[in-house]
Amino acid sequence: MAEKPVAIVTGASRGIGKQTCLRLAERGFRLALAARTEAPRAGTPGTLGQTLDGLKALGAEAIGVRADMAIQEDLDQLVAQTLERFGRIDALVNNAAYTVGRTLFTHVPDLSRDQWEKHFAVNVTAPLMLIQGCWRAMVAQGGGVIVNLTSGSSYPRELDQGTNLEGIPENGPAYGSSKAAINQMSNLVAGEGAPHRIAVIAVDPGTVLTETMELTLGPERASRSPAISTHIPASVIAYLCGAPDAMAYSGKIVRAPELHARLGL
Repeated sequence: MAEKPVAIVTGASRGIGKQTCLRLAERGFRLALAARTEAPRAGTPGTLGQTLDGLKALGAEAIGVRADMAIQEDLDQLVAQTLERFGRIDALVNNAAYTVGRTLFTHVPDLSRDQWEKHFAVNVTAPLMLIQGCWRAMVAQGGGVIVNLTSGSSYPRELDQGTNLEGIPENGPAYGSSKAAINQMSNLVAGEGAPHRIAVIAVDPGTVLTETMELTLGPERASRSPAISTHIPASVIAYLCGAPDAMAYSGKIVRAPELHARLGL
């Protein structure tokens, strides 16, 4: 019997990360989950343990690793514990992002150097360090899939095109800049991965109604929001992680709602 594939998913306590874990489990993956939230916190839905409970209910084999994406030792431990438990890494989903409170919406001239650097540490540097950590295992296996979550805020836009969503303040420059960087990083690393059949794919999930956004908007505005369910990008990410033609998407930005509709996922 073929060995079940293994995936690492960061930001797994809620939102797209949590739903991606559930969709991957349904596709037969064993999972290593990473997140910072272990204990319930007011105003912050979801914990690492709650996602693990959901996977247990599906009969999936999974481990949870508390990891801060800004701390290199945590990233190293995540990879080491995954290999120690499962012996392989077939997919890496870099979903975790720095979207903390006011920092996300801080604009010039109030944006501090620390805020700017934290966005890049979590949103760009951590994904690259995890890619490096998984690289040798993927090469030895003959391939793998790396999915980096990007955002529509990474695309250049005309100055008169706002991005407000029913009263949510427009993001400051740090988040979109970091996601533009991960687009380029994904494309360049895909070139290095091609000889080893390592697909590196950036996925734009679309505007997604996460649990945190629902709390922010409130029930009435959330019910009227044009944002899509987390199930849509999660289904696309899970498909790409196990797709026989994953290399066809490597180096590209995949828009999740479009691929979801095209493939009927």
